[in-house]
Amino acid sequence: MVVMWKILVPIFMVAFAMASAGLIGGPSEANINDEGVQNALQFAVVQHNKMTNDAFINKVSKVVKVQKQVVAGMKYIFTVEMARTNCRKGGVETECEIHADLQLAKPYTCTFEVWSRPWLGPPQIIKNDCKH
Repeated sequence: MVVMWKILVPIFMVAFAMASAGLIGGPSEANINDEGVQNALQFAVVQHNKMTNDAFINKVSKVVKVQKQVVAGMKYIFTVEMARTNCRKGGVETECEIHADLQLAKPYTCTFEVWSRPWLGPPQIIKNDCKH
C-alpha cells in the first residue's frame, strides 16, 4: 500500500500542477499593464473604430478579461466593454471622455483577438466580435 502511494502522489501532483497552470499552448491570463498587452489593445480599439459606421470614437470603458497565447508570435485576447465618447472621428480633440448618459454612450461588449508577429510587420486583428 505504501508503494502505491509513493507512485500515485507524484502523478496527482503533476496533474494538479498542469491543471492549475492551464493548458500548455492554450490561452493564459495576461497582465493588462504589460506593454505588449497595452499596445495590442490600443491597436484593436483603433481598428475597431475604423470599421464602425459611428461618427464618434468609441473607447474601452472596462476591461473584463485579458489573455495571451503563444502561436507563432503572440495572440492577445480581450473581452472589453466599449462606449461612445464625445469626440467625432477625424476631429482634433485629444481628450475623449465617455458620455455619462447611457443613451449617448451606447455601451456594448466586444471580444478582440490581435495576432502580433513583429518580424512580419504590424499586428493583425483576427477577431472583432461585438454585441450591442
